[in-house]
Amino acid sequence: MNVIKKILVYIAVFAIAIGAGSIISTVCSQINAMSWLAIQPSFGFEPFNLNLIVMDITFGLNIHITVAHIIMIIIAIFVSPKIVSSLVSSGE
Repeated sequence: MNVIKKILVYIAVFAIAIGAGSIISTVCSQINAMSWLAIQPSFGFEPFNLNLIVMDITFGLNIHITVAHIIMIIIAIFVSPKIVSSLVSSGE
C-alpha cells in the first residue's frame, strides 16, 4: 500500500509541474523579455484512419512542449523525492 501512495504522489507532483509549466508559458508569452519560455516545438504524426467496415478507428499523436514545461519537469525530478519522503511515512 505504501508503494501505491508513493506512485500517486509522484504522479501528482509531475502533473502539478506540467500544469505550472503551462501557466508560466501562457503568462510569459505576453512579456517580451520572457517570451522564450513559451517557445513550443511540435512533433508527432498526423492522424490516420483505419476503416474496418464495422468501425472506423483514428490514430494520431501530437506533442506540444514548451521550455517552461521542461524547466518545471526538471525541478519536479529533483524535488519530488523530498516531497514523497515527507508525505509518505515508511512506518506503516
